[in-house]
Amino acid sequence: MLAWLIMKAFYKLLYLSIFFSLNFSACESKSNFIEDKMNAKENSHYAKIIDTTLFSLVIGDSIKLEISLPCKYKKEKSYPVIYMTDGYWRREEHDSIHRLGFIGKLPEVIVAAIGYPDGYDYGEIRKRDLIVHSDRFLKCIKDEIIPYVENKYKILPEERTLWGSSFGGHFLIYAFTQHINSGELFKNYICASPALNPEMEHSDLIANEQKLWESTRNLPVNLYIAVGGDETELFLDSYKNIVEMIKIHPYKHFRFEYEIIPGTHHHSVWKPALFNGLKLFLKN
Repeated sequence: MLAWLIMKAFYKLLYLSIFFSLNFSACESKSNFIEDKMNAKENSHYAKIIDTTLFSLVIGDSIKLEISLPCKYKKEKSYPVIYMTDGYWRREEHDSIHRLGFIGKLPEVIVAAIGYPDGYDYGEIRKRDLIVHSDRFLKCIKDEIIPYVENKYKILPEERTLWGSSFGGHFLIYAFTQHINSGELFKNYICASPALNPEMEHSDLIANEQKLWESTRNLPVNLYIAVGGDETELFLDSYKNIVEMIKIHPYKHFRFEYEIIPGTHHHSVWKPALFNGLKLFLKN
């Protein structure tokens, strides 16, 4: 009887040691990839999102800001900041970004995602702000959102990043063409699958980029554009047109990176594009 109890305890300890060893190994292996797929619910200790709703006098509507801080945030330290459009769809990425900062794959940053209060018709309001009235939305970011964030936290203003996808990508290219006119707000522009095609309303980005070239030959900023390899011809053509539009002007001190990401489509390319762009432009 005693021998049987000893044997039972031995196998129980053996099982537990194997179980914990496998789980520890799995966690270790995942941390090697920059495009880690994070689950915000399971890894919420990497980012605490602070919700703030502001009323924009520029837009005449409410804006919801979702701000998150580095794991080892220090009030006396200044940080780069990443401004993201479509904040209500990017909540999981707060954890992903801060985890990469925690393990040293990226510098520690503050993330400020721009969205709208719950209950809004996101399809219509995105089109209003990111396409139809992109000039007004950029003014809102410059005059209201950036001052709010950067009065509340210590920021490195020369290390601001703007990110957007689809309609947000269209807005990002618009913001890039307004770099001088807007007061040189951003150092890094990261764009996924910009919605730029002949059917898009108010799509005068080519004329805006020409005006940028006429206003300056010196452009010390970074621009990254990506599109999915499995996207429709509409978006692939949009990507090719915008790349060619920018390549014809040899700005000084300008870094332009672009790529087609195989195996991704319009609703999946944004995630690798975000992390590939951050990896290129944000250095420890």
